[in-house]
Amino acid sequence: MSSSIELVVLPELVLQGAWQMTLDYWLLKAVDAGALGPVLRFYHWPWPCLSLGRHQHSTPARWDALARQGRLDLVRRPSGGSAVLHGSGLTYALVLPITMVSGRNGVERYRFCCRWLQQVFAQLGHPLAFGQDPARLTSSHCFDRATAADLVDAKAGNKRIGSAQRRSRRALLQHGELMLRSVPPVLWRQVFGQVAAPGGLPLHPSALHSLQKQLRQALMQQLGLRHWRCWQPGPEAWTAMAHLPMSMEHQPVAPQEKAAMAASG
Repeated sequence: MSSSIELVVLPELVLQGAWQMTLDYWLLKAVDAGALGPVLRFYHWPWPCLSLGRHQHSTPARWDALARQGRLDLVRRPSGGSAVLHGSGLTYALVLPITMVSGRNGVERYRFCCRWLQQVFAQLGHPLAFGQDPARLTSSHCFDRATAADLVDAKAGNKRIGSAQRRSRRALLQHGELMLRSVPPVLWRQVFGQVAAPGGLPLHPSALHSLQKQLRQALMQQLGLRHWRCWQPGPEAWTAMAHLPMSMEHQPVAPQEKAAMAASG
């Protein structure tokens, strides 16, 4: 790998769900066009958000009702997979030029794109293995099964990290959700109709910054990169994002989001 290639790392942005997904879609298009890449970003959510997979079109009416009641955001991801309830974990988006991705099929590409995660969590004493469940679009949510795209606790078999991908002509986007703490049982039951919510990784919140640094370093080592740079989208990028065609309409931009966008200029 050329030593001149840098990993582009975005700062953590706490934005409404529609803007988080729009940003990731914009990054995919930017890497596909050769304007950026490779790119890594970690982010959080200001309140609970239910993201639907790109091809997940059959959804319960109660999800729309919860969104209307203001209990959660409802947004569609540019990547595939089933619904993910965000807000209790750490989300990441990894966008790579397709020339940097090893693997002829989807399973092999998932294994490649998750190797850095496995390396770090093994070092932390939490080895992760790939799931064995068959993939099916009928699943209501991501964490009710663990497919070859997902990482589970190698000892207990509990799902820890869910993954979803989207490939364009020249780039690949991988979304991942690291479960760090349990979702509030009441909200989980209201959304999915199940009592038991998935447990989180046994990591203290104070270790989150160090974890992100370790993950970034492991990814760079895997990709053969020696340098990284922090990059923030400027006003022109945000304007371009606002005009992207998304399958769900944007909600009004909250004041804290406008401040975050202005600061990134």
